[in-house]
Amino acid sequence: MASAIVNTMGEAVLVLEDDLRVALANTAFLRTFEVNAEQTEGESIFELGNGQWDIPELRELLPRLLQGEDPISDYRVEHEFDTIGRRIMLLNARKLQQEGKNRVLLAIRDETERLGSEGEILAGREFSDKLIDSIREGLIVLTPELKVVRVNLSFCEMFRIDSGDAVGCKIYDLGNGQWDIPELRQALEEILPQENSFDDYEVTHDFPVIGSRTMLLNARRLDHMNRILLAIRDDTSRVRNQEEQRLLIGEVQHRVKNILGNVQSLANATLRRSSTVEEFGMVFKDRLQSVARAQDLLMRGAKGVADLRKLLEFELKAHGWVPDGRLTIDGISVILSREQTQAVAMVLHELTTNAVKYGAFSHATGRLDVFWNVSKDYRLRLVWRESGVPLDGPPEKKGFGTGMIERSMSHSMGGESELEFTNDGVCCHIDFPLDPTIQGPA
Repeated sequence: MASAIVNTMGEAVLVLEDDLRVALANTAFLRTFEVNAEQTEGESIFELGNGQWDIPELRELLPRLLQGEDPISDYRVEHEFDTIGRRIMLLNARKLQQEGKNRVLLAIRDETERLGSEGEILAGREFSDKLIDSIREGLIVLTPELKVVRVNLSFCEMFRIDSGDAVGCKIYDLGNGQWDIPELRQALEEILPQENSFDDYEVTHDFPVIGSRTMLLNARRLDHMNRILLAIRDDTSRVRNQEEQRLLIGEVQHRVKNILGNVQSLANATLRRSSTVEEFGMVFKDRLQSVARAQDLLMRGAKGVADLRKLLEFELKAHGWVPDGRLTIDGISVILSREQTQAVAMVLHELTTNAVKYGAFSHATGRLDVFWNVSKDYRLRLVWRESGVPLDGPPEKKGFGTGMIERSMSHSMGGESELEFTNDGVCCHIDFPLDPTIQGPA
């Protein structure tokens, strides 16, 4: 009767004598471990299958069970068999007394397939988790009701949200309602149900914590998992760079237009006052080079501004000035805007040209002193004073340069300039308002 019962059991079962020899191996055991009764019954369990059952865990557990320890319940054993390969087994055993003898009933449940599948599932889940966390885009896994199931590390870092606070809440409630964005609602509630996906859906939103962000959203409905995968790429830098590039191109176009306008004005004015082609070419070339020097100085700084002292020194050196004790430059740091730089450069060019031809730099006794200051209301007052140059008075006819010096400040700068001719040399007073917001290092 007992033998019949054991043989009908679906689990592999061994009945062992007190010396751990096999008294009975049921049909399930013989089938599972691919042996026959003749190879099993009467043999020590540790010698079964040419010693394949000499498993350390069995050598420890079974003797202790015979000595009176508690029954063994679902004890997991993993073992590599020569004939059937690796097996994961759950052992259940208890001591029996039959006919005055102690015996062991050992039930062996082969869990290889089930636990192996579970292991693969866990391994797959671990792989997918690590894969999701390695993606640089923010990822959110949602239920059809738009509740958060999973967020990756990139999303948490990008939007400064703790994953523990995100899971379980509706996407619109993330970050205390920061994600309640009308465009996001439209994408998830109108577009996705109809199309089952959307790509590069652009959303711009001002987050209280991280500021304005431009995002590209991509979403897919995962029908077999009844989930929604939402990928979020922070596109703020690219959009910002494009806007900066657009502004830069506009600024360059504006500068080129202004430069060409200045060149055209210079050409027209020089042409009207030139008696020969050679004279026009020489004078125009000098004035054009002055414009180029001013632009070079402006391009050296990222802010499109120039330092007054550097602008003055550029012009003087271009006309051959070398330190010889006949020049003094004195003034605090003054920053000129782009428009001011262009206008002041032309005035300084005309003053320097006249000083070389007729003034301080044309006489061995000549001297030039340039000094300036800035008033409390940010007005620049500059004085160009030449001395040691005998003059008979102001010129009878004003040339282009003289006219430019006197007109430039009032026409384009909201200021004024005045030329004074004395018996000792020429003196120019320049006065115009500065932009207080750009004063500082150029």
